[in-house]
Amino acid sequence: MRPARNPNHAIAASIAAVALSAIAATFTFEPVPPGLPGLGAVEFPRLVSAILLLLALILGLTAASPASEEEAPSISSRAWLIFALCLGFLPLAEVIGMIPAIPIFLVVVGLLWGGTAWRTLVLSALGMGIAIWLIFVKVFRLTLPKGWLVTMLGF
Repeated sequence: MRPARNPNHAIAASIAAVALSAIAATFTFEPVPPGLPGLGAVEFPRLVSAILLLLALILGLTAASPASEEEAPSISSRAWLIFALCLGFLPLAEVIGMIPAIPIFLVVVGLLWGGTAWRTLVLSALGMGIAIWLIFVKVFRLTLPKGWLVTMLGF
């Protein structure tokens, strides 16, 4: 029985890949007018992604607890699908906009995750979408990406 490889390296690399993808996506955002107070629609995701990169680096440098191949649980196909949906959120937001993409994403991932009734998922996802719209659009007066489909329809 050979010792298992350090899983922290793969986990850290995955987190870094997601953070770098998020940073790359911020270069496609519409420019924000200068002079707005606080972090803008570009700076905030970059800050969060930079923190994720730092934490991924720390995780990658951390030694894992000893484990054998038999003790390491396999990753289910549902977990890989949820990870793929996380990566697919940004393209979905690019097409239909951030506010409609959030409830759709939350419901689909919630159904895959399991354990919660679909009515509860729909209500909480709609509530989250409305709360984000109220906080970021109405209170902070930020412009969230509308998506090309919503723009094409004239909303």
